[in-house]
Amino acid sequence: MLKPAGGIRRSRIGTYWAAALLAVAVPLGGCGVGTEKAPETRYFVIDYALKPEKGARTTPVTVGVDNFRSDSIYRTEKLVFRRVPYQVDFYPYQRWGARPDEIVTDRMIDHLLATGSFREVVRSASGAPSDYLVRGRIKRFEEDNVSNSFFADAQIEITLIHRRSGKVLLQRRISRRTRARTQPPHGFVNAMAENLKGLLGEASAQIAEAVSKHHGRMAKRP
Repeated sequence: MLKPAGGIRRSRIGTYWAAALLAVAVPLGGCGVGTEKAPETRYFVIDYALKPEKGARTTPVTVGVDNFRSDSIYRTEKLVFRRVPYQVDFYPYQRWGARPDEIVTDRMIDHLLATGSFREVVRSASGAPSDYLVRGRIKRFEEDNVSNSFFADAQIEITLIHRRSGKVLLQRRISRRTRARTQPPHGFVNAMAENLKGLLGEASAQIAEAVSKHHGRMAKRP
């Protein structure tokens, strides 16, 4: 299963490759009817390898990552899908190994570590001090079948704050949509892993650039 980051630091860079899918069969409670077996609940995780960036210039600061939030419909382990534009539904027996906000928080930390751009990357909820703070919100995290093709659709908002001054240095909404190569739910989970890797890679690069520029300006001040 997906293991949320423990302590105040977390790095699994280079441990796994692509989307490591884990389907765990869990018998449902209750009495069956006749000889029919109750459907199995299956859990899926998103995991992929990240290679540390070589030659990155390290800014001597600590970046904290706050626990991401999410719009109410994604505050569940259930896989969300959309067949028509204005209605969402849930897979009855398929689950994420953790809520999307937990998954994205963990992977955001991994991506920031992989940049090699900071002295430290810490989990803000642990109480560890930091020079900069990353906050985020999940706006979409779902399977889209509106066009009769299966897509993984994700959108996040990220905010970068300088802790000492409280100044917002970066505020972006980033979206990504990836077509599933096989039928859901496995095809959807693979597509979401690919989606998230690109989306968070883009976000971490923007954060690293903003921190570097701000720290450079601060260092030049008398």
